[in-house]
Amino acid sequence: MSHAFDVQADLMVMGGYGHSRVREFILGGATRGSLETMTLPVLMSH
Repeated sequence: MSHAFDVQADLMVMGGYGHSRVREFILGGATRGSLETMTLPVLMSH
């Protein structure tokens, strides 16, 4: 996120990947965490 801000990006493209609910609860999820803190438009692909 900080790099996207530094280069003044207009769009972020990222892949989404799901884990089991237990694993996500214990370890957290990068996809969910990224979407919660996004400050620019995101194109998701799975």
